[in-house]
Amino acid sequence: MPRDAAATREALIAAGRTLLAKRGGLSTTVKQIVEAAGQRNVSALHYHFGGRRGLVDAIIAVHNGRIEEARARMLEPYGPACEGAGLAELVDALIAPQAVLLEDPEGRQFLSIISQLIDLFDRWDVSTEATGPHAMRVFHAIEARLPDALRADIRHERITRLLELVTGALGARARNLDSNHPIILPHAQFVANLTAMSIGALSATPV
Repeated sequence: MPRDAAATREALIAAGRTLLAKRGGLSTTVKQIVEAAGQRNVSALHYHFGGRRGLVDAIIAVHNGRIEEARARMLEPYGPACEGAGLAELVDALIAPQAVLLEDPEGRQFLSIISQLIDLFDRWDVSTEATGPHAMRVFHAIEARLPDALRADIRHERITRLLELVTGALGARARNLDSNHPIILPHAQFVANLTAMSIGALSATPV
């Protein structure tokens, strides 16, 4: 990719990440993103990403790669199907690689964007491109460790609500950190509490 084209692509990603991360940011228009990136023509975004959704996917892909690498390292001791991991280890492998991003400004923007995609979470077992192979390993392993009495549809529902709980909490904390809102729990305690809550929700008595 020519140097100028690469610079334009990076400028669009940076501008998009900043604008989309704001509360309600997914309503940001292509024109606003292009202008924030210092570009004069809206066709620049379509040229590089095929449209607004393509830009969102590109932003997510950058950080998903880091998360998947960290998750793969955490899962390595437990076998290809995570057969050696308990529920606590699996939930930790889900949350910890994302929580690290709270310490990085671009990571916080990513977490805020992801938390606004809540309507897509019930497709976690369908949208394999967005989910990632190691995340999928975690989801299926968690699903297998849910109470035996749960029906298949309830198992699916619990994974979906787990995603809402985790991404919602991380996204809200990311926005609070960037807005200098009071933070009740220090980072380590926040992550430990979110992990414990997630395990408790997954282990709830069958309905």
